[in-house]
Amino acid sequence: MRAVISIGEKDVPMVSNGAIDIIYRQVFHEDIVKLQYEMGDDDIPGLLNCMMKMGFIMAKAAELDNVRELMQLTEDDFVEWLMQFDRAQYIEVLPKIRDVYEGQQVTTAESKKNPDPQSDQ
Repeated sequence: MRAVISIGEKDVPMVSNGAIDIIYRQVFHEDIVKLQYEMGDDDIPGLLNCMMKMGFIMAKAAELDNVRELMQLTEDDFVEWLMQFDRAQYIEVLPKIRDVYEGQQVTTAESKKNPDPQSDQ
């Protein structure tokens, strides 16, 4: 799945594919599938940490053409990449990053706060 996530003023292309978990494991030396299974949806700090890292992996997968380059990324590359974003703005988009990771469609349209009432005619 491909999507573009707006993080503050920046539009960041991201890709989720069948190899994304393997690349994550190579870079961060942890199995994201196992981590998510063990922590469940109640471990909000753990999930946020995983999705922060996954955002980096998916952004780099969209940017780099070569699997070898992806497999050579490091945690230092992650920190350097993360420094371009405001912390609060990055945290705010983590649910969208999770949606891309899980293959769900990401919407960019904003919902109306007060939708027009429909008449019963």
